[in-house]
Amino acid sequence: MRPPHDEFQSKLARAMLYAAGDKVRNAKLFPCASLKAFREDGMHSGNLLFAGCKVGQQEEDFFAHCLCTQVTEQMPFGLKPFLKKFYTYSDYPLSLGVSDWCIGNQSGETAEPYFPFALVLSPSHHLPGRSAGQEAANTSETEQTSFDAFIDNATEIPCGTILYDVYACPNPSVVPDPSKLERIGRVVSTSEMIPSGKDDGLFFRHQKKEEDYALRPNWKRAIKAPCSIHNGKRTGCISKIAGWRLFEEHIAKAEYLDYEALAAAEIQVEGKAKNPRVVNEATN
Repeated sequence: MRPPHDEFQSKLARAMLYAAGDKVRNAKLFPCASLKAFREDGMHSGNLLFAGCKVGQQEEDFFAHCLCTQVTEQMPFGLKPFLKKFYTYSDYPLSLGVSDWCIGNQSGETAEPYFPFALVLSPSHHLPGRSAGQEAANTSETEQTSFDAFIDNATEIPCGTILYDVYACPNPSVVPDPSKLERIGRVVSTSEMIPSGKDDGLFFRHQKKEEDYALRPNWKRAIKAPCSIHNGKRTGCISKIAGWRLFEEHIAKAEYLDYEALAAAEIQVEGKAKNPRVVNEATN
């Protein structure tokens, strides 16, 4: 999505953009991401959709911030009329379902879905570009860093690049607790970046959150529970607070459960157990 200040030309559109607030007017990018897992034996593909800040970001780096399957309901007053339209589609239009991703493996074998309340992509890679509030050195630099520049930079990402660390929030009740967040994997490029064409038939299905709640009915009550974070500076219910910014702050505290570190520790222990000499040296 191109920055609104570049696209909105009519007087009405400009007036609506002004009502939306400074963050929308000054936004450079509106990062979103999708993951698709193709499954065999006739099973449909699994899809995950992630979004960042609803009003965009001022950074030119696509990987500047986390993306999340859960989007907060906090937004400028001028954008609330647009949100009402989405409620005709779903009771939870800013929450993206994840359970369908977990109903089967790559071979198409079905299983009882075990899934988290929310998934978070935390960027491990960064692209060239100015940070928020950093001005261009001159006019020529401004012209060079066009909207499409991040696409050109993204296509140059080499194979084997760690793009994101993947975190899971197990259930709504633990959203305010950074120690309950779990690092469960990584997204790594396995080829050069290939831009998709408009007619290539690639489609990412948006799963309604209602499908998650049908499998976890108690979560519908949990998201309405009141909570506060930042020593009481932010209050509200879980559904209004859970989103990319909160989880980004949680990750920065490094209190999360790291399954990769746990797995490495288990491998090390198993290796010592197979070598008595190593075990003896470790215990002496």
